[in-house]
Amino acid sequence: MFKNLFSRLFVSYLGIIVITLLSMGILLSHLFQNYYFNSKQNELIREGKEIARILVQNTQNRLPDETAEILLKTLDNFLDSRLFVINTEGRIVASTAGKRLPRGLKLNTEETARVLKGETVTSIGFHPLFNQAMIAVAVPIKMNNKIIGGLLLRAPIEGATAVIFNVRQMIVYAALGGVILSAVIGIFLSKSISKPLKQMSRASLQMARGDFNHRIEVTSQDEVGQLAQSFNTLTETLSKTITALSTEKSKIEKIVENMAEGVIAIDKNGGLILANAQAEEHLGLKEINYNGMSVENVLKPQKLAEVLNKVLIEKESSSTEIVLDNEKLIFLVHASPIQSGEEDLQGAVAVLQDITAIRKLEQMRRDFVANVSHELRTPLTSIQGFIEAMIDGLIDEKESQEKYLNMIHEETLRLNRLVTDLLDLALLESGKVQWEMKPISLPEITKRVIDKMKALADNRNIKIINNINDNLSLAYGNEDRIEQVLINLISNAINFTPEKGTVTVFSEEMEQYIKISVQDTGIGIPKEDIENIWQRFHKVDKSRTRKTGGTGLGLAIVKNIIEVHGGEVSAESSPGKGSIFSFTLPKMQN
Repeated sequence: MFKNLFSRLFVSYLGIIVITLLSMGILLSHLFQNYYFNSKQNELIREGKEIARILVQNTQNRLPDETAEILLKTLDNFLDSRLFVINTEGRIVASTAGKRLPRGLKLNTEETARVLKGETVTSIGFHPLFNQAMIAVAVPIKMNNKIIGGLLLRAPIEGATAVIFNVRQMIVYAALGGVILSAVIGIFLSKSISKPLKQMSRASLQMARGDFNHRIEVTSQDEVGQLAQSFNTLTETLSKTITALSTEKSKIEKIVENMAEGVIAIDKNGGLILANAQAEEHLGLKEINYNGMSVENVLKPQKLAEVLNKVLIEKESSSTEIVLDNEKLIFLVHASPIQSGEEDLQGAVAVLQDITAIRKLEQMRRDFVANVSHELRTPLTSIQGFIEAMIDGLIDEKESQEKYLNMIHEETLRLNRLVTDLLDLALLESGKVQWEMKPISLPEITKRVIDKMKALADNRNIKIINNINDNLSLAYGNEDRIEQVLINLISNAINFTPEKGTVTVFSEEMEQYIKISVQDTGIGIPKEDIENIWQRFHKVDKSRTRKTGGTGLGLAIVKNIIEVHGGEVSAESSPGKGSIFSFTLPKMQN
């Protein structure tokens, strides 16, 4: 009904004033009426008592009496009321009412009975004999403490009604004047409140359209004025903030557009919303209106769409490699969620880094290492046999040469391990391995490996704890290679754990995979090295690795073996608190 604030405020003010004045008028009128009638009744009671006293003084011991009649007629000239006297039988013995209440008329009313009992009775109402509303008062007449009759007084209330009506008229006129004055004040107050609010509403619409130049006129220092001032401050602050954000957005757009890497972004529903020039070129998006289209329908290869969707689902960063242009280009994709809070997911962004040259160099190095290792293996084996013959005493002067020969023997063994590891790694990374895959029992393999590593652990005073669940489901893989993985992980844990430490092997069974973890209480791995420990030749502590005979290839071999099996490797560590190395294997499906 009232669509604007002005009308609501005005009607509210006016309604409150009208209701207040109406309530007060009715209350005052009622109070005045009661006061007037009570005063009149009290006046008649005083008059009645005085007349009764005069009657007693001027009459004999009984009623009726001619003196009472004469006295009443005399008093009737001075009183604005009708008087009549009744005896103890309730009969009228004297009256100023004329024929309406003649002498000898017996009154059988409750009023008569009560006054003859000595009560003073009052009432207000319509009197049928006089045909008008009257105030009635009855007082007993006593002589020598004995009731000899009663005096009844009847006064019309027409005059009182007229007075009350005049008073009510005055109240109405005063109320109307108050309402008119209140309406004028209400209009002014309502406008003073609604006008700045209307200005703020118009300014808000202008701000929504991007115009921040509108300001509100401050005309008061009250709450509305303070609100207007705050609104102006807000507008100015927003203008500066939007300008700064626009500048930053322009900078970011220029940076993204000129990056050497490709950048793509999707919304939380998987729709493609951004691709810079490099991404458009490599992914074939230049001729496509891709904005909002699903990544599954736009991006090739599908692996890129899968990693972006994975980030949306898991809300965690993910990386993968994709191959484009018939395997001529290789990109490393780093995808991360776009979040304004822990739960408020906006989408995901991915950076495509061209690693084609890096991969080519790595391939060249792998090929070189494989070829060199293959050529060196035979002569190194011969040298090893020759040195062992010398150690066995087949060559003279063994005592003088023993110390050096032992050193050469150890180095030869290390080189042999290196060559073996290089060959294994090259074979794994070539993707040409063909192993016999079958159901395997991880608890049995783990127990066998721990038995083999027990001597090494005892020499270093390290305790190996086997917490593998004996009821694990069967995994699917190559038994020898999985044993090699466990030997690598457990030996590393022993070599990098101080004396009196512990190495714990435990398992976790998931829906489709079995996870095996090796935990130690060793020196731990710095955070910056965690991501690189699976690379070839990477050594966290080179001096310790050299002492333990490590080649820097063990974890790389582990990673490749597990990936060939379709599993994943992971590592967690805190320097000084130990490390946890884990791998997963697919469960044997029924």
